[in-house]
This record gives sequence, structure tokens and C-alpha cells, in this order.
Amino acid sequence: QGGEDVKRRTNETLFKEVRKLSSSGKILVIPWASDSLEKEAEYSRMLCDYFSYCGFEKVLFLAKTDPENEIQRKFSEVDTIYLPGGDTEVLYRELKQRALQDRLLEFSGIIIGNSAGAIVLSKGGWGDGKFYTGFGLVDFYVSVHYKLNVGHIVETKDAINVNIPENMWVAVTNEK
Repeated sequence: QGGEDVKRRTNETLFKEVRKLSSSGKILVIPWASDSLEKEAEYSRMLCDYFSYCGFEKVLFLAKTDPENEIQRKFSEVDTIYLPGGDTEVLYRELKQRALQDRLLEFSGIIIGNSAGAIVLSKGGWGDGKFYTGFGLVDFYVSVHYKLNVGHIVETKDAINVNIPENMWVAVTNEK
């Protein structure tokens, strides 16, 4: 996703469609896009309500304190993972500290990245006028919150860059 107003549920159509594709009816949220525990808790409550509203029977959250066996259990229980928007550097750092980029790469279900989440899933990307490094789970760069009408120009030499406007998304399939 290029970005979304989660409070207003501006991309609920996407999540309702993803729920139709989910055979388990369970989604795992990795809510680590902020250093503020209060902000993370508030956002987690909103996402729990949002995903329940969209039809998911169970919304699981990965905690920063989860031991390896709990992380493995949660990953194996779901077929959908959500990486939220927020502070891209914090999300990247937290995922890297736990080597979760490898687990995400091996995950065979649906992974949704919103804004910061989209950037860390890609090779890297632009958000708020700044470039951030990603893990390269998809083979292109992204620009989130893209605004064509304000002359938002992103130059990428010898690489693919996908520009994703607010409240829009790009679907990538990897048939194995």
C-alpha cells in the first residue's frame, strides 16, 4: 500500500478481498513501526478492530519480547501478514534485529506492507522525501504516498521503481 488512513479504514476493500483469499481467517500483525509503546498499543487496538471488521476471525500480534518458538508458532498459524506504516527506520531495525526478513522471504502466504511496511519489503524506497533501505523481498523500489500532481519525481537508474499513491496498492504474485 502507498499509505492509508487506518482510522477511517480507507482501504477496507483490499482487506476484505485479502480475507476472502485467506483459508485460515487469521492475520499476523508486526506492529513495530514506532519506538513508542503507547503509540504501538493504540495502533494495535485499531488494527485489531479493523481486521476483525474486515472478516478475519483471529488477529495475532508479534511482540518484541516473543521468544523464537512463539514467533515460529505465530508464523505457522497464519496465511496473512501485515507490516504497518509508521517509522520506516524503526520497522527495518526491529525486523533486522530478529532476522525476520528471512522468515518473511520464506513465508508462503500473503504479505501486506503499508507505507513503511511496503518500503521494507522492497529493495528500498522513498517516503516523506527521504530514501530508506529495504530487504528486497520484491525486486523493485517503491515510492509511497506518491503524488503525481505535485511534481513528485523519483529517479532510479537501471532499476524498477513503483510509485504507489495514497489509498492505492500494488499486488505482486510469486508463483513457485
